[in-house]
Amino acid sequence: MSLRSSELELVVAEVSARLGGAVVQKAWCPLPRLAYLEVRVPGRSVLLCLCAEGELSRVSVAAERFPTPGEPAPFQRWLRQELIGLKLIGAAWSETERLVTLDFQSEDSRRRLVLELGSPGGLVLLTDSGRVLMLSGEGLAQRRSLHPGAQWMPPEPLSPEALARARAASSRFTTDAVYPLDFMPYAEEAERLLGPKDKASRAEAIRRRLALPYRARLKRSGRTLEKVRAEAARGPEAERHRQLGELLTQNLYRLKRGATEVTLTAYTESGMEEVQVKLDPKRTPKEEADWHFHQYRRLLRGVEHARQREAELAREVGHAEAALKQLEALDEDSLLAQAEVLQLAASEEGPQEARPFKEYVGHGGQRIWVGKGGEDNDTLTFKVARPYHLWLHARGQPGSHVVVPLAKGVEVSQEVLLDAAHLALHHSGAKGEPRGEVSWVPVKFVKKVKGGAHGQVLYTREKTLVVRMEPDRLERLLKTRGGEAPPVP
Repeated sequence: MSLRSSELELVVAEVSARLGGAVVQKAWCPLPRLAYLEVRVPGRSVLLCLCAEGELSRVSVAAERFPTPGEPAPFQRWLRQELIGLKLIGAAWSETERLVTLDFQSEDSRRRLVLELGSPGGLVLLTDSGRVLMLSGEGLAQRRSLHPGAQWMPPEPLSPEALARARAASSRFTTDAVYPLDFMPYAEEAERLLGPKDKASRAEAIRRRLALPYRARLKRSGRTLEKVRAEAARGPEAERHRQLGELLTQNLYRLKRGATEVTLTAYTESGMEEVQVKLDPKRTPKEEADWHFHQYRRLLRGVEHARQREAELAREVGHAEAALKQLEALDEDSLLAQAEVLQLAASEEGPQEARPFKEYVGHGGQRIWVGKGGEDNDTLTFKVARPYHLWLHARGQPGSHVVVPLAKGVEVSQEVLLDAAHLALHHSGAKGEPRGEVSWVPVKFVKKVKGGAHGQVLYTREKTLVVRMEPDRLERLLKTRGGEAPPVP
């Protein structure tokens, strides 16, 4: 659980006493409710951790920081712009409002950084007059109606009952005598309590996120397999129609038009057998026999297709299970190396219907985002996508913006590029054409046309790909709509 009130009181008092006058050297905000400040006091630098993430909430001194995944968040840029070079002049803990405030000043400015530990939690950077410069944590904007430029107001205080419960929880810290050589024993103990849990929790969040498309594939394939297996099991039914067709052909002279039933003698390996056959009174005897042969051929084709599809689904399930097994085997460090997943997840919060894009899954499980319309194209390209993501558009055609959310520094593979290009053409004026041209470029080279319509952009340094449409590839991609993984190539 998060730091208790008595523990926060000790840590914040220690920060105020030990770090008073410390100069901010560096700042990071790797995730919406997690920030680090590196401050310098004579003879040492201290990494101050500020976390408002639910049960991981704390103020502590960390030995290392969580890596910044991908492009820095806007809040990180504001921290660096407004706090670097300023001195920490005080820290305070408000038990009733569950707030930690850090005050900074330089010769010509003052800033306050507020850490809200109650739900929804987050960080707020304020001017000396109390106006919001920037905030980190979507819940603050949504539930507290905070936004840049607004006058900051503290959250509602805890109820007397909640305050009594908070005060009743005793500190888990040992005395500072146990750490005689530690510079900030309480703040370091806070990190010992929650730092490993934070790391483990975020590693598991990454694992779950990476596993989502594969679990979705297993769920979907399981449902499909039931139907396919039922179809594949219709072989005996097909054979029955063949036998009835032959029996009717041999006895056409005995059939009377308009009859609804007839009893015929079939000669089988086990001897003679009386077979009762239902007839359609609207058909002629020849048409009745032909209908059974038609059903035989139709069912036989269905059985053959179902068996092929069953084999494909088995391969898909095998790939998904293998991928999940690999994910389960990854250790914390390997998972945290893919921390960008958490940043992307934060940008995609909310129901899929509210997203500005449709999500498909391409080669190797790579996600591909396709804008839903003009305004959504703008949102996808300029708010959701990162500068190093790949942007595609059908050349010379109206259509959706397509984004491939690559990890920073990763080159797009040829197969993923072809997948994204197919989707760009399919969601454009070139839909249905056998071939087309697609421009692709990193998002950072795409600019909004000033005063232009929604979705209208200019881009530079683009490359062009001539695509010959592959129906099988497009069909595979369209089946993954919503983020369900295809078979891993």
